[in-house]
Amino acid sequence: MTVQERAEKIYETERAAVYTYLLYFGLPAARAQELAQDAFLAMYRRMLKGGEIENPRAWLYRVAHNLAMRSHVREPKFDELSEMMEPADLQPDPERSLIEKSRKAALRQAVRGLSPQQKNCLYLRVQGLRYREIGEAIGISTSAVGEFLRRAAVRLKEVMNA
Repeated sequence: MTVQERAEKIYETERAAVYTYLLYFGLPAARAQELAQDAFLAMYRRMLKGGEIENPRAWLYRVAHNLAMRSHVREPKFDELSEMMEPADLQPDPERSLIEKSRKAALRQAVRGLSPQQKNCLYLRVQGLRYREIGEAIGISTSAVGEFLRRAAVRLKEVMNA
């Protein structure tokens, strides 16, 4: 398989997830798309130079994370959760729908209250990354990932049970 074919395959499987990860940071859609393209371009350039990427998924998240953090320094409106990320409410019962919306709002507020590291670890875990991959993506140890996730879970449980 050529470098271009490998890069295209990785792009097709990971582009939506990397883009969504960047949207999660609260970046405008156009900026998130631009940074996602930059991440894939960096991967392709590295592959062209013969650089081996052992875990492309974790590597891309790491690059996207770094690009988003740099963008955060320049664009202060970085940490907002997008309402577009909320799934459509498909429940027909108005009372149940109102209760569910209230719970979702409480959960969103609780997530906003987490530390940036806790939010990043939680989001990447929800995306299916293993602790080791999360650690590689954001530059922390596997045990730190576990601790951030544990603290996030405790905090979210407290809020949801209150």
